[in-house]
Amino acid sequence: MKKVALIIGHNEASQGASNKNSGVSEFMFNETLAMKIADLLVASGIRPFVVYRDGTYEELPAHVNLTEADIAISLHCNAFNKKQNGSETLYYVKSKNGKRLAGLIQNEIVKCLRLHDRGLKPCNVAHEGKAGDRGGHLLKYTDMPCAIAEPFFIDCDKSLALAQNKIDELAKAYVSAIIRYYN
Repeated sequence: MKKVALIIGHNEASQGASNKNSGVSEFMFNETLAMKIADLLVASGIRPFVVYRDGTYEELPAHVNLTEADIAISLHCNAFNKKQNGSETLYYVKSKNGKRLAGLIQNEIVKCLRLHDRGLKPCNVAHEGKAGDRGGHLLKYTDMPCAIAEPFFIDCDKSLALAQNKIDELAKAYVSAIIRYYN
């Protein structure tokens, strides 16, 4: 059976970026999204593992690796200036399969949300603390191909409303990308 690790970005204690007007955080949005994706994966004959970050960020790859999943997707949202919008997906710069997974996810979330395509972003753990690192530790140290999805900017009211209204379609977009990866 195919297995997918769905990593919920951030955790209850440190919820990541948020929308000041609605109070919705990355953690809140992505926990709901992960459960919807998981249900659809089960219905498609794929075993999901929903992974919560219950330790440090440095411990997260080892926690994900315990799932022995074939692929991993970390669910996040961008934030910047309350106006920026767009979708982007990150992958480890040296992972051919990670880049392929990221490309499939990026294609599906752009089709779903129809926001600006910000493209694929290669990450390199050697750039720790600098541009190009964003998530590099997770992406490098998971045993399976891994991608970090940033489908919209949560601090932008319009983008958040769109994502909330299309959350079921967004979950289907992720599942479509996963199925395409396996095929």
